[in-house]
Amino acid sequence: MKLGNPIGHAVLALGVFAGLALADPARPANVEYLTAKASPIHYKGACPGMIRFAGVIHVSDPMTITYRWERSDGGVSPPRKIFVAGGSLRVETAWRLGTPAKAVRGAMRLRVLDPVSLYSGESSFTVACGGAVDPMAGGRRPDD
Repeated sequence: MKLGNPIGHAVLALGVFAGLALADPARPANVEYLTAKASPIHYKGACPGMIRFAGVIHVSDPMTITYRWERSDGGVSPPRKIFVAGGSLRVETAWRLGTPAKAVRGAMRLRVLDPVSLYSGESSFTVACGGAVDPMAGGRRPDD
């Protein structure tokens, strides 16, 4: 009786055990998702204008994470380490920008640096100051 390739059987057995390990409920904790939202999305008024951002970090289990905010102009906040007890945690920041009679577009996103690298989607906004044309308002002046 020929048993076949014993190495092949060992590889198959390891593959089965590896598959079982992935289904193990004792898996490592994970960052499930991130969100970021600008408020207001369209700022009209005196400058500089203040755009506030609220982010949500959702984790599968309690863990310590390191995160930062990243701006569309290349600026980044200092990394911040925080313990998340499980579920969702809200984090906030703000960006003050704009000059009189100018309109600008920008965006901000939330990024987890550790224990994994993960980005939220970008949250876009516009700032139109002192008579500037809001680029998202179809060419109308903010006061129209």
